[in-house]
Amino acid sequence: MKKTVARKAFAAASALIMCGNTMAFAGESTGSTTTPQFEDRVALDVVAFVGSGELDGLRSDPVSKYIEDNLNIDLYLTAVTEADWPTQLSAMLADNDLPDVFLLSDPTKQLPMLLESASVLNLEPYLEEYAPNTMNDPAGQLMVTAERMPANSPDGNMYLWGMCKGSWDDGTVPTCGHYLRWDLYKEAGYPKLENYDDDLLDVLEQMVALEPETADGQKTYGCGAWFGAGQGWGEWVFTFGLGPQEGVNLIETTGRVLGVSTVDSTPLETNQLTDPESVFWRAVRFYNKANQRGLLDPDSFTQTSDVYSENLKAGKYMFNVPGWMSNDANTEFNKAEGNEKTFISMPSLTADAEDRFGNMYRGERQYVVNANTENPERCVALLDFVSTYEFSRIAWNGLEGGMWNMEDGEPVPTDEYLKVTKDDALGVETGINVYHHFCGFGNGTIQPDGYTTDLYQFSTKAMEAKMNDTIKDFIDHYGAESQVDVYRQETPVTDSMNYISFSDPEGEVASWVNEINAYMGKNVFKCVACESDEEFEAMRDSMIEELKASYHVDEVFDYFYQDALAQAEDVATLVEMNNAIKK
Repeated sequence: MKKTVARKAFAAASALIMCGNTMAFAGESTGSTTTPQFEDRVALDVVAFVGSGELDGLRSDPVSKYIEDNLNIDLYLTAVTEADWPTQLSAMLADNDLPDVFLLSDPTKQLPMLLESASVLNLEPYLEEYAPNTMNDPAGQLMVTAERMPANSPDGNMYLWGMCKGSWDDGTVPTCGHYLRWDLYKEAGYPKLENYDDDLLDVLEQMVALEPETADGQKTYGCGAWFGAGQGWGEWVFTFGLGPQEGVNLIETTGRVLGVSTVDSTPLETNQLTDPESVFWRAVRFYNKANQRGLLDPDSFTQTSDVYSENLKAGKYMFNVPGWMSNDANTEFNKAEGNEKTFISMPSLTADAEDRFGNMYRGERQYVVNANTENPERCVALLDFVSTYEFSRIAWNGLEGGMWNMEDGEPVPTDEYLKVTKDDALGVETGINVYHHFCGFGNGTIQPDGYTTDLYQFSTKAMEAKMNDTIKDFIDHYGAESQVDVYRQETPVTDSMNYISFSDPEGEVASWVNEINAYMGKNVFKCVACESDEEFEAMRDSMIEELKASYHVDEVFDYFYQDALAQAEDVATLVEMNNAIKK
């Protein structure tokens, strides 16, 4: 058929859904979709983070056909993951064989490369006519404004298009949270839990004593990890295990030396890798103390995240950080009739602010259009179409009349839908979740009609269906009306936003960041394995001194700290726009 890319078979690995934030995102848009009309049918090659249940090329699922019919296109779709795509993109760029629309898995590095080779389209001339939905939606305007700013554009023009704006959940399942087996916490008598350090470890110890083995006879532990995954992913529980719960986002682009407030993106004045009391080092210390007390699964040092997730679903751990893994575990628990076993995200244990109701205003996934495409208008129209509220709901739930219906103005999932397992087969049959990372809004986003995007997880009917006695007890324990109300009443500031975007550093700073990451990825797990507090502190302090002496960590911090301060005016603009949306 059309171009080479449509016939290339890329092996799509399982996607690692990384950090996302959470907040309802409803502006004044009506949510109705305006679609430019095209007389001629054209073919578009699109490489995207989409479901891989079907072979690359023309898809058969109803949602793909819905897109094709509305835009009068033949959509040749290639599924890739962010891990695999950089190598493939470089090869295609070298062969001058880029698709019409494609994912950027690392925009800070890939956009400059594409601009240098004149391979990426300036979207500005096409926005007003071919992106009416985005340009007329406050959330879309915020995304466009951000993409024009210096951190995302070298000349003030829009090249990047953000997908998955808004929220990944309704606040009950934050991507990074402190999840406890509340059923066991209740059984333990609700022991004092006022800090992330000794209090939490004491609670985990009591919970393990109440359930020392899983149903299939495995020894249980307070917590586990996947250090065996190595640099980057292996340290995830240090990067996100405490910061978001205390109102701090560690910026991975900086080598984690810089943290910013989740409230207004104010940069923290201390280097997070050289301050022994930073949220990063406190998270490392937590896992070390858990290890010393026998609460950390010793397999944590060698296992991968896939194994960890299976252990979590088997009931092996009492504490967890990644929200999607907690959700998977709860789904597995709920297969047992009368289930009480449930992971619940705790309110912030110590802070006045946390990253719970966030908003990915710029989009979590970034896409671009090939500068040499024969159909730039259709490409922009496609990006605009899949970015609408209407399509986002379809992307997550399939077409209306299938697994959901409108009842008195409310989108309501069917009983069948709430019982199905979301997998590749369901995607092929219905289109559900095929486009879940190639749509405008995250699944927890509240749409202009007042209802959530993902009806399977967050609709009223879905929430009622999974409201077991454990969740009811959690709500009653805090004297609230709902789980969301618990978080609002227990933590003064639960709304969050990261307004800062850092472009990829150049020259020696880029090399220093890579060297810092490699050093930490090789050595930080050794701190967790230390057998005493004294040994831990000595190794931590030694690493800090080595970072200062040999890895330019102070220079890297100053570089990014000054960059953050220089963005103050842009941040103020985005804050003002976001505040207007929230009113």
